[in-house]
Amino acid sequence: MLAPLLFNSVSSRAKKRTVYDALTDGRWVADIRGARTVGVLTEFLDLWDLLAEVVLQPEVDDSHIWRFSSTGKYSAKSAYEAMFIGATHFKPWERIWRSWAPGKCRFFMWLVAHNKCWTADRLARKGLPHPEQCPLCDQEEETINHLLVSCVFSHQVWFIVFQQFGLQCLAPQPGDLLFDEWWEQVNTRVTDLVK
Repeated sequence: MLAPLLFNSVSSRAKKRTVYDALTDGRWVADIRGARTVGVLTEFLDLWDLLAEVVLQPEVDDSHIWRFSSTGKYSAKSAYEAMFIGATHFKPWERIWRSWAPGKCRFFMWLVAHNKCWTADRLARKGLPHPEQCPLCDQEEETINHLLVSCVFSHQVWFIVFQQFGLQCLAPQPGDLLFDEWWEQVNTRVTDLVK
């Protein structure tokens, strides 16, 4: 509500007026009753400023423009979409949840995408005991991205797996540091190969 304190100070009889009746000759000002606190006065002045530029045209019918659709007309679809304005979009959700993989694999991929796997970096943030370096290569700190794409051991595993299908070109390269980016590239390239 625009001015709740001011609204509560208006008599119930006056709340039944039409907008035209209230704005004609400033009748809405005379409808204010009760204590005129600082909050009520502040809202009154804000509303006064807003209404100073309003010019009613009795011969023109009122129209409501729904700002959440391109046509200006209300629809249930546009109201539903408006609920998600400003929401965070999880980019890889479709790749994860609409894949053919078993549920436990999809759940693991969801954990990877949200960086919620209990690798050494996460254990360190929680103050728990953890290895200083990756147990597989002993070269870098253990993170989920390191374990899945940038570790030399994982490069070899991915190469062998993809080689079985003649797709060894899809294996992670030394420049691939983020699993999600590499996975998106592989997904795109496989989709292009299938077409």
